[in-house]
Amino acid sequence: MRIWLIFLTFLVLFGANIEQNETNTTILNQKISQIKNDLNHNEFYISYQSYLNYKELENKLKKYKYLARKNPKKYKEKLLSIQTELNLLKNNKNIFNSIIKIKELPKPPQINNPFAIISGFNYEKEIKNILEDNEIYYKKFKETLLKLKNLNDLYKKEGLNNQNIQQIVNDFETINTIYKTKLKTIKNQAEVYIKTVKEDIRKEIDRLIYLAISIVISILIFTFIKLTFRQYIKDENIYTFNKIINFINFTVIIIIISFFYINNATYLITILGFASAGIAIAMKDWFMNIFGWFVILGSGTFKVGDRIKVYMQNGNVKIVGDVIDITPTKFAIYEDVTLTTYLYNKRAGRIVFIPNNVIFTHPIFNYTHQGLSTVWDGIDITITFDSNYKKAVYLAKEIVNKYSKGYTDITKRRIKKLKAIYHIKNTNLEPRIYTFIEENGIRISCWYLNNYATLNLKSTISAEILESFLKEDDIKIAYPTYQINGKIKMEENEKST
Repeated sequence: MRIWLIFLTFLVLFGANIEQNETNTTILNQKISQIKNDLNHNEFYISYQSYLNYKELENKLKKYKYLARKNPKKYKEKLLSIQTELNLLKNNKNIFNSIIKIKELPKPPQINNPFAIISGFNYEKEIKNILEDNEIYYKKFKETLLKLKNLNDLYKKEGLNNQNIQQIVNDFETINTIYKTKLKTIKNQAEVYIKTVKEDIRKEIDRLIYLAISIVISILIFTFIKLTFRQYIKDENIYTFNKIINFINFTVIIIIISFFYINNATYLITILGFASAGIAIAMKDWFMNIFGWFVILGSGTFKVGDRIKVYMQNGNVKIVGDVIDITPTKFAIYEDVTLTTYLYNKRAGRIVFIPNNVIFTHPIFNYTHQGLSTVWDGIDITITFDSNYKKAVYLAKEIVNKYSKGYTDITKRRIKKLKAIYHIKNTNLEPRIYTFIEENGIRISCWYLNNYATLNLKSTISAEILESFLKEDDIKIAYPTYQINGKIKMEENEKST
């Protein structure tokens, strides 16, 4: 009886053990299936399988090449098919290049100007992003390696010695060693690159600071020059003086910047030579304007504040006004109400911009050159032949002398200064009255010195002359008249009938 009980207990324990082994085997198989399924979707494992496929195709190619020596026609198509597949998988020829996913570092940018500083900071961020991406890929690779090791251990627990999985694990272990070495090399290279870029940025910032200090010093020096020499310059020349000083200061600043950022002087001269030749042809008018600006400032043809007249478009356009600005390419005139405006333009008050090269091709009339500020102005009035022209000349001369005397005295003082500069012979500045016999009467032409804005005085003198002539019974102003004789016209009509 006891023997039977022992036998039954043994059977129960043996069955339970078998059931436990089956359960363990099922769990192991499930784990193996899960890992294999994960590996089939793993990019590193897929790349490894592609590498194995490539090697297998290489072996096939060798085999069929050997067979093709005996029967080329039979194996020709097969060889072409294998060769095509190999070409498609050529990226998997090297197992390390196929599996190791490492982004290479871009070369550090050259920090040789202030704008490149921004690219230097962006380069640091780019390097950090690349290193982070490489670490992420490496973690995925290590996870893949861990799965392969787990798969190999599971096979061993089942009592299976899977040589294929063992070989894959060995290959991945080797790749892992190389992977870590390459990552370390990339990190070291990144540190060197970032250090170089930071050093270049620091140097560029220092150079920028030195440049800013140099520019500030240049501005302060030329400001001191303007303030110091302003007291020795006439008021009308201060604007031109400031323009010249500002231009020189601007040129000096450009030269300073060039010395800071152009390292090769020969290269600079060569580039400037070719650039100047091309620009001189393409921008001839612009260069003529610049040259005209130098001529205007150097020759004293006119300056800001002068009243000038300019003829444009072969004399069809006449511009009279005050110069309000002179730039390297153009000068600006503010139109005033003048005799030219009255006779031709019929409008004024506009700002007219004229290119500087006009001084080479058109006459420039300066009403206020060297502070002269007066011009000869004329008024013509015609009287009849039976008028007392001597009295008319006397009255006109008295009126002209009365109103122009102040301008005559001013001109006498100014003309003395002009004689020191120009060869002026005729210095008779008294009013002049001329008489001319015309078809419809005797024309009296009055010439006198007037302010360059002639309309006010011209209007006053004209009214005075007209009023004085109308008071005299023996002076009659001539004007075109027509007389119709009705009697003669009636007689002509009677004859015709």
